[in-house]
Amino acid sequence: MRKIFTSLLLAATIIAPSLIAPATTKAETNDIPYMNIDCNSHSLNFSPDYMIDNTDPSIKYTGVWRSESGHPLTNAYNGTQHVSMGGGYTVSYTVVNSPYSFAMGYVMRPDGGKVSVFYEGQLLGIIDTYSPTLQKNCAVEFYWGPGTGKYEFRTMAAHNPLSTGSRFFFDFVNLEP
Repeated sequence: MRKIFTSLLLAATIIAPSLIAPATTKAETNDIPYMNIDCNSHSLNFSPDYMIDNTDPSIKYTGVWRSESGHPLTNAYNGTQHVSMGGGYTVSYTVVNSPYSFAMGYVMRPDGGKVSVFYEGQLLGIIDTYSPTLQKNCAVEFYWGPGTGKYEFRTMAAHNPLSTGSRFFFDFVNLEP
C-alpha cells in the first residue's frame, strides 16, 4: 500500500505543475461591461478643467490610507496620491449632477492589488491594478451615461500572482459636466 501511495504522490508531483496555467504579465480582470478601463489612452482625454485631485475634501476615504506627494510621484496627477494600507478600505466620490463624463483614476504599479468597483452599493466588477512598470493616468471611465450617486473603489486583500503586494494607489476624479 505504501509503495502505491508513494508512486501516486510522485506522479502527482510530476504532472501537477504542467496543469498550472502561467500567470499573465498584465492585469487580468479588467474587462468589465459599462466601464472603460485604460491607462494613458487617447480615449481618456481628461481636461485639467475637470480634474479633481485625490486631496480634495469632496473625495471620502474610510480605513487606513496614507497621503503621498513629491518625488517619485511625478507619475501621479498633481504629484499626489492616496495609498491604501489594507483590504476593505474605500475611496468614494458622490456625483450630485448628472455628468457628461465621469472617471476615477489610479496608478498601476508592481505592488498593485485588486479593487472592487461599486455604484450605489452595487458591485460592477473587480479591477487589477498590477503592472510590471508604473502606469499613470489609469482610470475607470463610467460610460453608460453616468448618473448621480456614489461611486466607490473598495480595496481587497488580493492581488495578481505577479504583484508584490495588494496596495491601491488612488489618484484623481474627472468630472465633466
